Amino acid sequence: MRVLPEAGFRVVPLTGDIRDAAAVAKQITQAAPAHVVHAAAMTYVAACERQPQQAFAVNGEGTKNVVEAARAAGAPILYVSTASVFKGDHGDYREEDAPEPTNAYNRSKREGERHTLDYDRGLVLRLNLVGIHPDGSRGKNFFEWLLDGFCADKDMTLFADACINPLSNWTIAALIANLLTHDRLGKILHIGSRDVKSKAAIGELVHARLPGYRGTVRPGSVDAIADGVFRPKQMWLNTDKAAALLGLMPTVAQELDTIFARSRLPATLG
Repeated sequence: MRVLPEAGFRVVPLTGDIRDAAAVAKQITQAAPAHVVHAAAMTYVAACERQPQQAFAVNGEGTKNVVEAARAAGAPILYVSTASVFKGDHGDYREEDAPEPTNAYNRSKREGERHTLDYDRGLVLRLNLVGIHPDGSRGKNFFEWLLDGFCADKDMTLFADACINPLSNWTIAALIANLLTHDRLGKILHIGSRDVKSKAAIGELVHARLPGYRGTVRPGSVDAIADGVFRPKQMWLNTDKAAALLGLMPTVAQELDTIFARSRLPATLG
């Protein structure tokens, strides 16, 4: 909501519940948008596994509602999806690789992709996100959980076998603004940092900024999560296509710099 106006776009936020098809259609019709960017989702993996019907209602049918409203308004739609639609056994996934979603969250996001791809003006943007909400941490994503843990001096186990090439919410928004000015993007695009890090390695990069931390960080495996949900491990994307279109992607360290600077976090804590 901050970056797109900085790039010259007038942003009209969609409010309410995307499961309400009539309300979605009314708002998009009234806005008469030149573009629709759809980032709403149910993202908590364990909750999606416990409530798969709700996950599909939001991420699948809800996305269908947004796509159909965009189609009726004659507007292209950019759907923010996830690298975890893939099985996660090797990484370096390209746009043409076949998804193999492995849990309810991933399957529901893949369903949203299908609805988007059924529209000739739909673009699926796959990524891994790392960042913090503009109004402060809600503890709802990896980086927020990590930062909250460091600030509270909690002992933490970080996964050494879960590898990603994430981008900050700020960089993602800037890239989306850039993409909205392009034609003929194809149907699927992967964006991400140009290097790959485990979540444990990302944790060490953040830890280096927090010399006052008095807890202990230990490496661990994603397999140790005892909630019965299978989580992919090698969730990093090939971004050659995006780099050719948009320029060199940043590194993970550069993305952490962006998060600390744009989120007004101190350079160090402690």
